[in-house]
Amino acid sequence: MVIAFARAAGCLIVILLTACDNVSWGGVDVTVLPPPPRPSGAPAPGIEPGVERLPQGPVLFHVTTSGSIGSMVPVAEISGDSLLPLRATADPRVFGENFIAEHMRQGSEFVLFREGVRAGTFLVNGAVLDSSACGPVPRASGSLELGEAGTGVEEFLALERVQAPQIPRRPEQPLEATRTMRVLAPIYADKLLRHRNAQLPGNWERAMAQLMVVGLSTRNPGFTATFLVGDTLGPGLDDSGHSLFFVAMPTQLGYDTVYVSFHSYARTGKSAPEVVDFLDWDRDDWPELLLRVFGSRTTWYEAVGRDADGTWRRIFSDRCEVEPPPDNARATADTTAVSPPDTSGIR
Repeated sequence: MVIAFARAAGCLIVILLTACDNVSWGGVDVTVLPPPPRPSGAPAPGIEPGVERLPQGPVLFHVTTSGSIGSMVPVAEISGDSLLPLRATADPRVFGENFIAEHMRQGSEFVLFREGVRAGTFLVNGAVLDSSACGPVPRASGSLELGEAGTGVEEFLALERVQAPQIPRRPEQPLEATRTMRVLAPIYADKLLRHRNAQLPGNWERAMAQLMVVGLSTRNPGFTATFLVGDTLGPGLDDSGHSLFFVAMPTQLGYDTVYVSFHSYARTGKSAPEVVDFLDWDRDDWPELLLRVFGSRTTWYEAVGRDADGTWRRIFSDRCEVEPPPDNARATADTTAVSPPDTSGIR
């Protein structure tokens, strides 16, 4: 009995040391099969398995900072030229716990991006589930290591280090709004609002809630603008105003308003967008824009990008709680691409 046991133990040692798949010993063939790899999106070991689908592709995160400490929440799953919402099918808490175990473990490292380029790293110290209108939302806290591009910045986009794209270096030029952009933005807005028979602001400078330059890797920069009438850029207030958001991209003769979104609050409820940041997260050599949209009671994410056909469109909306418009009102929003007004002579 002792001899047989010793021979069996010797066989095991030989198998481990030689790393052979098939080993013959005393006329008996022994096959060693390694455990199958855990597929991406499967619950991590020790986490209760469930029917909840975890993301199969890269996940886009939004990071806000306070000094050297950061807070990070997931936005959506990147899928081709679109984004997919992160939603539980049955148990939101199980989904959130599994998501943290898979994507936001303590010690996980993320690459931070600002204005389309790498700006530093985010190291997860811990994560919890926060309550929101969309259900429990994973939120991680962690430490920041920032490069020159991240100095003084309070918001970043982030991806897990293994999923982060290598961004080509932009031409050496500051991403600052030019005089031409500041002159053109109200001219475009005036034409777009008149076309929709919407009230014009009494003061265009005050109505322009945001003007943001969008850097392109091989082209001159474009810009986005948000104009608000009877509203401010933040949550709350009533539904009596309207908002206009557009994206203008460079052409040989100037700019083209490639995307326009108009919301009359009386019909759609409050929807006031601002650009959080831009990044070529689908790696098609065109930037995608992440927007934070303010309602009267909720805040949500949207994204705008260029699809495979070259058309700019809204590629993502994560509005969980739709704020009901007034009775007998049709909840519609106008999102179009338009040609710019004649701006000959403006430089």
